[in-house]
Amino acid sequence: MIIRVLLISAIFVVLIQSHSVSQQKDFTLNKKAKYLSWSLLQLIPSPTLVSDANKENARVQFGFQWQIIPVNFSFRANKLVSPVQFFMINPVRRVTGSAELFVQPEVVTSGFKYSGFNNFALSTGGRFIIPIHELGENISASVGAKYTFRKNGLTGEDGYSGIEAGVYFFGGMMGFQFVKNLHENNKFSMSIYLKYF
Repeated sequence: MIIRVLLISAIFVVLIQSHSVSQQKDFTLNKKAKYLSWSLLQLIPSPTLVSDANKENARVQFGFQWQIIPVNFSFRANKLVSPVQFFMINPVRRVTGSAELFVQPEVVTSGFKYSGFNNFALSTGGRFIIPIHELGENISASVGAKYTFRKNGLTGEDGYSGIEAGVYFFGGMMGFQFVKNLHENNKFSMSIYLKYF
């Protein structure tokens, strides 16, 4: 009788342990799939329009911009979790009220023939996200400032600063941004904001 109980107990322990190892492997695979799918979704660009002007002529350039948020600080985070998140930001924590640092690589599809700027730019700055409707899940807005590093082949300038405003929908995954650049040859940019959290 005792041998049967010990044998059944040993079989039970082996089954539970093998199930635990199986769950651990599934968790590791799910975690890898989560980060891989998130990384691939970050490659989807936001379409953008950028002004190109000089004293005589002006036009609008089409390009692509990528949205990277390295750091976000939520004002409404649960007290049991950290208000700071890095890169993979919870959209609800973001749109209910937060401050964030951002980086935006940008590529324009044709040359800046009037202003002389390079096609590639890298913008960095900070913005505040303000909830507007349904704690920001339906509509939120942002205001911020940024500096765009873009080399100018004609004047030798390295970039310009700008003031940004935006409105976002669907949990902050889609929206519109307008930037008033503080440079006479690149006065504004507008983009459809696409960000997959």
